[in-house]
Formats: sequence, C-alpha cells, structure tokens
Amino acid sequence: MSAPTPKEIRACFQEYRDAWREIRDEAAEDMKAISPGGPWSDEDREARKGSGRPCIHLDQLNQFLAQVNGNMRKAKRAVQATPKGNGANDQDAKKRSAAIMATEERSNAQPIYLNAFQSMVERSYGFAVIRTDYEDESSFDQEILIKPIVNPDMVLLNPYFKQPDASDITEAFLLDTISKKQFKQKYPSARITDFDDVDTSEEGISDWLKDKYVQVAEFWKVSTKLKTLLLVETEQGVNVYSEDEWKQAKEAGARGSVKRDRKVEIPKVTQYMTNGLEILDEVPWAGSRIPIISCLGPERWTTEGGTAKRQLLSMVRFARDPQLLFDYLASSECEVAGKIPKIPFVGAKGQFESDKETWDELTKVPHAYAQYDIVLDNGGNPVPPPTYSDFTPNFQEWEVAKDSVGRSIQAAMGISPLPDAAQRRNQKSGVALEKMDDMESLGSFQFVDRYENGFLHNMGWQINELITPILDTQREIPVSKPDGTRSTMQLVGNTSHPLNDQGAYDVQGLEEDHLHTGKGEFDVTISTGPSYQSEREEQDEFIDSLIENIANLPQPGTPSAKVLALGIRMRPTLGPIGQQIADVFDPPDPSNLPPQAQAVVQQLQGQLQQLQQENATLLADRAGRVLEQQTKIQLQQMKGQNEQAIQQMQNDIKVLVSEISAKAQDSAQRAQMYETFWKENHGAAHDYALQKDQQSHVAEQQQLAQQAAQQQQTTQIGADQQAAQNQPQGASQ
Repeated sequence: MSAPTPKEIRACFQEYRDAWREIRDEAAEDMKAISPGGPWSDEDREARKGSGRPCIHLDQLNQFLAQVNGNMRKAKRAVQATPKGNGANDQDAKKRSAAIMATEERSNAQPIYLNAFQSMVERSYGFAVIRTDYEDESSFDQEILIKPIVNPDMVLLNPYFKQPDASDITEAFLLDTISKKQFKQKYPSARITDFDDVDTSEEGISDWLKDKYVQVAEFWKVSTKLKTLLLVETEQGVNVYSEDEWKQAKEAGARGSVKRDRKVEIPKVTQYMTNGLEILDEVPWAGSRIPIISCLGPERWTTEGGTAKRQLLSMVRFARDPQLLFDYLASSECEVAGKIPKIPFVGAKGQFESDKETWDELTKVPHAYAQYDIVLDNGGNPVPPPTYSDFTPNFQEWEVAKDSVGRSIQAAMGISPLPDAAQRRNQKSGVALEKMDDMESLGSFQFVDRYENGFLHNMGWQINELITPILDTQREIPVSKPDGTRSTMQLVGNTSHPLNDQGAYDVQGLEEDHLHTGKGEFDVTISTGPSYQSEREEQDEFIDSLIENIANLPQPGTPSAKVLALGIRMRPTLGPIGQQIADVFDPPDPSNLPPQAQAVVQQLQGQLQQLQQENATLLADRAGRVLEQQTKIQLQQMKGQNEQAIQQMQNDIKVLVSEISAKAQDSAQRAQMYETFWKENHGAAHDYALQKDQQSHVAEQQQLAQQAAQQQQTTQIGADQQAAQNQPQGASQ
C-alpha cells in the first residue's frame, strides 16, 4: 500500500480533532476544577471581583485523587508472560517475564505507568509510547524502551476504535511543536524549510503552520495485506503453510495435499514523520499494533441527533458541580463574615468627647469603666447612652450546608470519607481497618480495572511481541530475581541462532539457563502485589512474630505444622521467604515432584549411600589405628619395666660375686649363699617370664577386639544399604 499524501494526513487530523473536541473540552474543565483557581468560570470570577465580592476556592478534590494515586503506587503491577503454544513452556515464560521486567527497569517504567493512570483519573485519558533504539553508537543490537507522554493532548487517535484500550486503532498522531529555526536544523533535507512562501489558505495548512512555529507529527498508520493460509497433509503429518511457503516447499520436493485454505489479514505498521506539507521520513515498525498505549477512563455512549457519541469519564467529572457549590457556599459565608459591623459602639454626637481615648481603645484594651457625655435632645431630655451593635452571623447553618456538599463530592467521586487518627485508634479489629481500605478503593475500581486490563495489558502484549524481532541477537541483560537480588540472563534469537524445521537450534557454548526469544508463542497477564518495600516490611514483621513464638511452634510434619504452612502459603506478600518457611513445616511430598526433580532426589540418595559407606570404612580404619597405637604404648611401657628388672638382676649378681671373692668361706657357707641366690633370682626370673606371657596375652586380646570392631562396622553398612533399598521410590533421606 502506498504512503498517504500530506493532504490525506491533514484531512485525518481535522476529522480526528473534531471528533475528540468535546472529550478534550470536558477534560479541560476537569483540570480547571482541580487547579488553584477552581471551577469558577472566567465570567463569574470577573463579575465578583468587579463588585468587590469574594470568590473563594477551597479544594476538596485533590485529597481524594491523591488517595487513589497513592493506593496505586503502593501495589506494584507486573506483566507476566504465559505459554501459548508452539513449544512454549513455563520455564521460558518465566525467563520472558524477566526480560519484560528488564525492559521496564531499563526504562524506569513505573513512573511512566503512574503518570498515564493519573491523567486518566484527572482528565479521562493518558498515554505512553514504546520506542526501539540501538544500545549505543557502536552497536547493532536494539533494545525496547518505554517513554512518557507528559501532555496527553499531544496525542490524537482515530476515534473509531472498538476495544476499551484502543489497541485496535488504525491511525494515530503524536504531535510536537517546534520553532521554524529548529525545524530547519533538524530536517535539513526537507523539501520546504522556508515557510514564508507557503500558501496557508489551502485547506488544513493553517493547523500546521503558525507565526513562528511548525507542527511536526508522527503519523502512525496500520495497513493490511491479505494472505492465504493452507492446511496441508504431508508425509510428516498435517501442517499449516502460507501460499508462498507451500510453493517453495513443493519446489524443494515436498509432497502433500491441501485440505483447507482461508484468507487472513496481516497488519503492517508504519510511522510517517510529517509537517502537514510533506512526508519527512518513513519508518516501518516491527510490531503489529501502533505503539501509542492508551489509558482511557470508563466509557459512556449517548445519542445526539441520531448519532452515537462516545464519552470518556474521569473521577473529577461528576464532582465539578459539587465543588463549585462548595466554593459558592464558602464565598457566601465569607460575605456574611464581611457584614459584621466594624463600629461596635453607636451613640449621639458629643457623647464620646470627654473620655475619647478610652472609647478609641475600648475594643482592644480592657478598662474598668468608660464615661460618656450626656447629650440633650431637642426637648431637653438626655439621649440614651451609647449602645453596642450586637450581630450574630449564622455560620453554623453555612457549615452544615458545606458538610452536606462535601458528602456529595465524595459520592460523586465514589470514595468514602477519610477516617481520622482517632477513628482508626477506636477500630480495634484488623478486619474493620481492612474494610475501610476496601471501601476507599471500591469507587475507583473501574479506573483501576481500565488501567490493569487495558493500558498495562496492551503495554505488556506489545513488549512481548517486540522481544522476538528486536532482542534477536546473542547478548546478556540484567534481570531481577523474585527475592530482589540482581543477576544476568543470556539471550539468543533468530538472528544469532536460527531455528530449523523442527524448532531446534545450536546450543553449543550457551549457558544452560538462557532464553531463545524466537522459540514458542506467549501471551501476557497482569499480576498485582505490594511494592517491594511494603513486602519487605511485612516479611520483617512476620519473621519477628515467628521468632517471638518459636518455642510454641509445632513440630514439622504434624497436622498443626501443615495448617501453619498452608496459612503461610496463602500470604503471597511474604514472597519466596514465606515459601521457604512453609517448606520447613510441611516439606513437599517427593512422590508429587516432577520427574526431573525425582531424578535429582534419586541421584542425591545414591551419593548419600556412597558417602555413608566411605564414612563407615574411615571409622573402622580409625578405630584400628587407635587400638594399634594404644597397644604400642602398652608394650613400650612393659619393655621399660622388663629392662629395669634385668638391670637389677645383673647388679645383684655382681654384688654376690664380689662378696664371694672377698670372703674365704667354706663350702657350707658357699652352698648357703648359692641357695639364697637361687631362691631370690629364681623368683625374679619367674616374675619376668610371667610378665612376658601377660604381654603376649594383652596383644592377642587387642587384636581380637580390633577384628570384632571391623566386623561390627561391616554388619552396620550392610543393614543401612538394605534399609535404603527397601525405602519407597523417590523418598527423601
């Protein structure tokens, strides 16, 4: 399809601007109501100022808007990928979710999301835009970025969309206004850079050219191309081909018969840069939707003159009139306060002359008395003394009226009154406090729903679609883990690792935990949860409470422990820490584990048995070494004792020989000496022999004890192995 002409673009701009005029006018009134001046019209304000009457604005709306926006900031929304088909699985879906979150973190997307939500709440529409850009000047790797649109009136959509999130728009404008000098510098190759000679009388040109400025726009357009799909039965089974793909397959030798065919529309998105006079640039977009993401308020359809008309609502829309009434009452109350007499005392002329100083300061300085001069009337009678002007303004009635209007403002915005600190202290029940919070959010739920299921879902869907064509080269990206820690994840895609006919690719040299961005089809969902900070606070509070009552906690595996674990798992705000605590009290059933996990458990069991055998062998060897060492020590001690006994015997013999040589004794005396020597030394020799026998017996007993210990260890190992073999398949140790 050919590119649109500048005249066609100008015609679209005028048509769409007129269609959105009433919606934008209402949005302008909404913004005026929450601005410092309030909802007063310019005519009323000038009339009151001209007549000297007060024109008061006491803001009642922004506190409720801040409440809704604050609740949205407390609970962080996350885009999660889900497997859809074509080989997608849960593991890849988690990795793809991490890649989406990495894009959000790289773009600092949360403030951008909240800015769009705030615009919707305040004026009924807000926007953001998705961009793609190269990572740096020297790289061919592109990245996906989310950019804000601060002024939502710079977006002009085709008004004929049917989806609540406007994801099906076929044309859209993203406008910008720059000076003519800037335009010439930014677009030096433009056909028209000097606008002095341009005929602004031509239809629509005056919308684009101002005195010193030029309106430049991104004009996004979706064109469609018909494509024929064929359901072909081949030798490998039934497959789906496009008409061109099947033609190429037959040329390559494929055989099969076409069972069905149908026509499908293939969208093609193009961005045209224009100034209303010419096309400055034409850039194809990788996605199938226009990347301007709309956050639109609740829709209302009315019929005027037989024509249906769309209205987009904000939270401010129905509260504008109550706010104006509140300001009118406040201004009227101010007028009543202005009627309070400024001259408190009134008297006849001449009554204040003698004590003038006292009367002048009587309303400011206390005095015990004040004297007045007696003045006679025409009849010669004294006039009454000075009187006090008693005026009681009806402020109470005005306050009652303002309180009634305040409730009307709350009803119009769908928000319950904010409880004060005293009311919250009086509510002892946590359920009561929770109901207060629920009541505060019910009125704004329709806006939250449009934000989550419209804006965020469209945003996540388009980012997920762009991951395949944009993140198609090998690289590493930073990701956040569920526990809040940071890591990196390796990406590969169709460019770096193309898929074959079976959907496989070369994984050599890749990390095991990588993601192929071109493998599988995925959809997205939106999950809601507390912010990381509030989640950490709740975790800390829960852990403190758990530690305080740790002595009273049930034993793991008991019914009470399982109930406690179930309660912990029902609190998703505890995050991964809570799941780990729940597993302590109620360990997962090994029989319910997936096959891959069961294989890991069996492998660990085998390793545990091997370690037990090695440990038993080491214990037996250690016991033998200890026994051997103890035997050596005892033998060494006994050897020392024997050497002392032998030395003593040798000394005794030497003494005896000396005595025999020194004395010339007769044979009887020598016989007596021999007898005495024999008795004494024979006893020592006998004791020595007994000690040697005892040493041999001790060594033999120690050897028998060592053999018995080794036999006991071998018997225990066999019993452990038999018990492990009898244990059910997949049971944990």
